[in-house]
Amino acid sequence: MAHTQQERLTPKQQALRDLEEARGSLAYHASHAAEEWSPKALITRSVEKHRALWIGAASVAGLAVLKAVWPSRGAAHRHAGSLSGAQRSGLFALLLSPLLGLARKSLLNYGTQIFETYLRQKISPNAPDSEIV
Repeated sequence: MAHTQQERLTPKQQALRDLEEARGSLAYHASHAAEEWSPKALITRSVEKHRALWIGAASVAGLAVLKAVWPSRGAAHRHAGSLSGAQRSGLFALLLSPLLGLARKSLLNYGTQIFETYLRQKISPNAPDSEIV
């Protein structure tokens, strides 16, 4: 029946039908590519794949920021208009408070994942993770 219906279509109608199918396929693949190559997805995959490298880079960047914000004692004595100890520690706390919150959240999430994996292995060591709910 479908074969007889295709024979009834004119070449123009058949070309239009093929064009609509191609457009649908193109729209699907374009949206999938946009999701896969978005900056958020690229960075997320990079962080998952190279976690230690990202932690090291963040540590180096944090130390550079600390060095810029909190100068050494020798430089503090040379400049008459430098910040006092209380002002430096307040600025230091102001800069670190959001970072400490993010670090705490990340550590809790990571610890929770490790603990859940440990419990799953202890409860049912022979069952794969997908079967345990």
